[in-house]
Amino acid sequence: YGLLRFGLGLLPDTWQAIAPYLAVWAVVSVIYGCLTAINQTDMKKMVAYSSVGHMGYILLALAAATPLSLLGATFQMVSHGLISALLFILVGIVYKKTGTRNLNSLNGLFNPERGLPVTGSLMILAAMASAGTPGMVGFIAEFVIFRSSFAVFPVQTLLCMIGTGLTAVYFLIMLDRVFFGRLAVEKAGSQPISTFPFAKWQEKFPAIALALIIVFLGLLPNFATKIMESSVAAIAPI
Repeated sequence: YGLLRFGLGLLPDTWQAIAPYLAVWAVVSVIYGCLTAINQTDMKKMVAYSSVGHMGYILLALAAATPLSLLGATFQMVSHGLISALLFILVGIVYKKTGTRNLNSLNGLFNPERGLPVTGSLMILAAMASAGTPGMVGFIAEFVIFRSSFAVFPVQTLLCMIGTGLTAVYFLIMLDRVFFGRLAVEKAGSQPISTFPFAKWQEKFPAIALALIIVFLGLLPNFATKIMESSVAAIAPI
């Protein structure tokens, strides 16, 4: 947001001069963030590095600096804020109930009797939204960014699109290790655990509310974009 309001808004000529370098840096951010996320064994660190990659999409759109790309960048800020908040809430629930975030120590939390099935279902939705699955807010934001940036930076846009596939990779790794398979009885520490306490509804309510907004804006993005369009058009130098 600072780059949009102050970098581009106050110094449009300088911004256009450095835009090609920013587009390259966006590619570096996307690829580095995604590959580093794949290499993590801590759920919280994986989500954190996924944010690094998704910020690269915003930088690419800001570098293109067309009215549509700036709209996509602004919408991506909203989209990522919702998705990232949901992911961190769910990781927090898993940590609170199991005592660990280590992917190598967790397994089978989808177990409906002794695991965290609702948390797992919401995590699948959040992962799909982050990977840009149609029908969710992440798809709209990324599609607008890629569609508008391709005309200005085609090579950089294609390289950034690789990040969408890599996002699916590291979230599939997380889901496979943490939620699928058999529920192990020995977890972090020395205490064997056969049953985890279910997350209370007041703990899950913020995550459910965010999930509903993610789907709602994915199906009806105009509720958000119509608020942004006039402001973004006033900033765009092209």
